[in-house]
Amino acid sequence: MDKKEMFTPQALGKYLAKNRIIRSATNDHLGNIDGTVSDAEIAMYDVLASNEIGTIITGHISVAPGLELRADEAQLSIGDDRYIDGLRRIANKIHEYGAIAIAQISLAGPKGLNPFDFNELTTEEMEQIRDWFIAAAKRAKEASFDGVQVHLAHWYLLQAVLNIDVNKRTDKYGGSPENCLRLPLEIVEGVRKACPDDFLLMVKLNAHNTIEATDDGDLLAYYASQLTDVGVDLVELSGRDFNHKDRKAELYYLEEARKLKGAYPEIVVSLVGGIFSKETIEKSLEVAEFASLSRTLLTQPDFIRKMKEGEESKSRCIHCNKCFEIFATKYERCVFGPVLPKLEETFGSKV
Repeated sequence: MDKKEMFTPQALGKYLAKNRIIRSATNDHLGNIDGTVSDAEIAMYDVLASNEIGTIITGHISVAPGLELRADEAQLSIGDDRYIDGLRRIANKIHEYGAIAIAQISLAGPKGLNPFDFNELTTEEMEQIRDWFIAAAKRAKEASFDGVQVHLAHWYLLQAVLNIDVNKRTDKYGGSPENCLRLPLEIVEGVRKACPDDFLLMVKLNAHNTIEATDDGDLLAYYASQLTDVGVDLVELSGRDFNHKDRKAELYYLEEARKLKGAYPEIVVSLVGGIFSKETIEKSLEVAEFASLSRTLLTQPDFIRKMKEGEESKSRCIHCNKCFEIFATKYERCVFGPVLPKLEETFGSKV
């Protein structure tokens, strides 16, 4: 692939992204404690969208009607119509700069403020969760987003459901790969029926969906192909161990993406994890249609613009993973700063 192609327009569903760069969903911890959008978040999206990023996926937004099932006390909610107007501020800000706006919808489940084991839920409760996701997608459309990304990764609820070693259910939602996939498939099918044809539908999927995380490439291929068959426009390939990689590691899931594309070349893939430089972006695009960046844009939201203009070729990110901790202690999203007043407002009283 021509190295310059990262900055050329690329089809994404029925849209045309202005380039192949995606800002992967990143938990900013900047939401209001009542689940609404804060001014600090709008300022963050303004900086991201104004710096040559073609597609921007929000941090994960909770689909649950109640706030008690969120991942943390600053997570946004899309579980009720009252959140639509605030979320529209994000979509409109992203659109100001010609970028595609995607809302990531999620349910924390075992990683929530009030963790629960999905294996203990009734079939009817699982169906209710399905309906929460579908309703959330409809609200995202009303809030002017171009599409949604269903979060199937990182040990949140739906990723746990997909993990064949974790899913111990004995009803239609467990017991086989087909049944483990049933809930995500029903969500995707429901969103496709509830939203217009041009509404983008993505999933974030773990490269490995077994505990051992070995010899399960066929399972990834099965999940990704089935999801694509029912209407998913893009599979963003991630993993449950992304924050435990060696600091020198690059392109964490490149080989898994290569095997997936070899088996199903028609699946549109974006690779995320270990992409911190012009070189790693180019290598990822040798396999995938898009390159997704998270921590790179957390520490340097203007990295893509500077790279395009020849000012930067490698991010300053040192892969320390302190961004998972210091938001609540030092009120920074990166060790390079700055201190964010909104973080101190939310988490300062807890220290």
